[in-house]
Amino acid sequence: MAQDESPHEVTRWHLSIAYDGTAFYGWQVQPHNRTVQGELLRRLRLMLRAPDLRIYGSSRTDSGVHALDQQVSFEVVMPEDIPPNEMARRLDRWLPDDILLKSARICDAPFNARYDNCGKAYTYCISPGIKVHPLYTRFFWKAPHELDVEAMRSAAKLLEGEHDFASFAVNPGKVIECTVRNLRRLEVLTPGDGMVYVNAVGDSFLYKMVRSLVGYLVHVGQGYAKPEEAARVLDGKDRSLAADSAPAQGLFLAKVFFSPDEWQTYQPIIPPFDWNKVRVV
Repeated sequence: MAQDESPHEVTRWHLSIAYDGTAFYGWQVQPHNRTVQGELLRRLRLMLRAPDLRIYGSSRTDSGVHALDQQVSFEVVMPEDIPPNEMARRLDRWLPDDILLKSARICDAPFNARYDNCGKAYTYCISPGIKVHPLYTRFFWKAPHELDVEAMRSAAKLLEGEHDFASFAVNPGKVIECTVRNLRRLEVLTPGDGMVYVNAVGDSFLYKMVRSLVGYLVHVGQGYAKPEEAARVLDGKDRSLAADSAPAQGLFLAKVFFSPDEWQTYQPIIPPFDWNKVRVV
């Protein structure tokens, strides 16, 4: 970090944060609801004495969705009494217990966390007819029965690639300009703890697309549809052809990519709330 910033020079910040989304109405600021962006913005504006400060996030996570790697950017003229190398420590101390500042850096060039990323990875946690430890139950979708994992994997393979995902878009009353997306990986993982995890990696995602995909995979895993029907659902471009979306509590924004090929070597943390692996960097 630079130590001798001019008092009137704009400083560009890039933060990485993690949060438990249980008590939030999503990322984006809402007038009367508690949101992650709202909590972060309020504290930054007070601390930096910048009432007009704006911040940008890489993903607009929905109500109840968690994040291991939400990326945030903003520009501000730093107060003279807050050295840049002190900003992160003060901010983390001010944040509520369900938000963690993982890292903070100053950018030399213009940077926007929302528009400058190259893709994202999400992890979804499913408990297939197994009671979850009470400390972690809020992070799982509890499916009532065992799932046919191989059938889910076969369906997932048909959903990978560049397709029109209109059948998995959940935007009631909103016209979406383009519903074509490139789903790089859709994997059903069973690491041996009895749980099922879905890893979704893509260049970008439609609103609630990951939850829609997971809902359909579980629909297949429960025997309500054959794996090969996934191709028909895609081709139909009709939301009513797919299954109900998975609930929010099992979904984690796991990783944001800033280089085009980073997704190829990415390996998800399973389970995503493993304290020994999810560390402050």
